[in-house]
Amino acid sequence: METGKRVRCRHAFEYLCVHANGDVVCSIVDGRGDFVLGNVGEQCLTDIRTGPRVRRLQQLVLSTHDDFCAAIGKRCPLKNVPCQGGDTSLGSLRFLAIEPTTACDLRCLACPVRDIAGDVTWRDAHKDGGIRFLAWDGLRRTKQHAADVVRRAIPVLAAAPPARRGPRAAMLLRGRIPRSRAGTLPIDVLKRIVTEAGPSVERVDLFNYGEPFLYADLLDALRHIRRVMPHAIVAVSTNGLQIREPIEDAIVAERLLDCVVFSIDGCDERSYGRYHIRGAFDVAFANLARLHRKAKATGLDVIWQYVVFRWNDRDDQLARAIEMAEAQGIPIMFDFARTWGRSRRSADEVRHLTPHLRPFTALPGEPRQGGW
Repeated sequence: METGKRVRCRHAFEYLCVHANGDVVCSIVDGRGDFVLGNVGEQCLTDIRTGPRVRRLQQLVLSTHDDFCAAIGKRCPLKNVPCQGGDTSLGSLRFLAIEPTTACDLRCLACPVRDIAGDVTWRDAHKDGGIRFLAWDGLRRTKQHAADVVRRAIPVLAAAPPARRGPRAAMLLRGRIPRSRAGTLPIDVLKRIVTEAGPSVERVDLFNYGEPFLYADLLDALRHIRRVMPHAIVAVSTNGLQIREPIEDAIVAERLLDCVVFSIDGCDERSYGRYHIRGAFDVAFANLARLHRKAKATGLDVIWQYVVFRWNDRDDQLARAIEMAEAQGIPIMFDFARTWGRSRRSADEVRHLTPHLRPFTALPGEPRQGGW
C-alpha cells in the first residue's frame, strides 16, 4: 500500500454503540468491550462522543495499514475504507446502536452471549455442539483463563494497551469477558441517550447482543425514538422467538420500526438447530411469516437473514430457503459466518447467492465494502 495511505472503518468516526451495561464502544465488533469510550451511567453521550477516548480510538484505527485494529487488538472486517493517514475529522454522529439488554432465550454456538450470560460453561460445549465444538471452545476458554492468570501475575502486561502488543500478543492476552458486561438499560437512561444523540442521527439499531423483544420497555423505547428522531431509520434484529402479537400489532399500527431482521440460520429444524441452541425453527419462521403479512404496504421491511455455516450451506438447503421465502413474499438475505463453524465453500461455489447477499457483506474470501 502507498506511503501515507490507511484504511479505516466508518464506526470510529460516525457511529456509537451503547452496551446494556452502559459502556459505549465503537461497534458490534467490540462486543466484549475491549476499548470502552465511556459509560452513559456516568457521562452524557455528547461528552463521550467528543471526549479524548474517541480521538484516541480514531488514532489507533489509522495507525495500521491493514485491517488490524490496534484499539481492540484484532482484525476488523469493517476496516476497509481507504483514507489518507491522519484524517481524524470527527464529523457528526450519524449512526447509533443501543443494546437494550443482554438477556437472550438462545445460547447460539460461538455467540458471546454464551459467555456474557454466565449460565453456560465448557461442560455444555459437547452437548450443544459435539466434539469439534468442545475442542474449539475448550481451547478458547483455556487460553482466556491463562491470559487472566498471566495478566494478574505480570501487571505491566495488563496495563499495556492492545496497540503496543501487536496482533499475536493481543490475541494471546485477551482474557475472559468480565461479568459486568451483562445488563439491561433502564428506560430512563435509554431515553436520555436518544435525546442526547441529537437529530443528526440517520439510523438507530436497537439491538446488538441479547434479544430486544425480551426488553420489557421496548414499545416505550421505540415511541421515544420516533418522537425525538422522526426522520431516522429504526431497525431491530431478532431471533424471532419472543415476538408477541400485541407488541407486533403496536409496532405495525404506530409505524415504530422501519426494519425487522429475523436471524433464522437454516431451512428446517435440523440445519437451524445445529447453531441456535434452545431455538425452534417452526416457531421462528411462523412469527416471521405472520409479521411480514401484517407489515405489507405499511413501510415496515421484514427480512429473513440466513447466516451460512458449514452445516446449512448445501445447494439444496440454500435453494429451499429461497423457495420458502419467495412463497411467502419475504426478502431473504445471506451472510457468511466468520467464526467457528464457518462455511468452507469458495466464493465461486456460492456466487449464485449474490442477488440475495446482505448489503456491504461479501462472499467467502472476498472483502466487505463501504466500511460495514
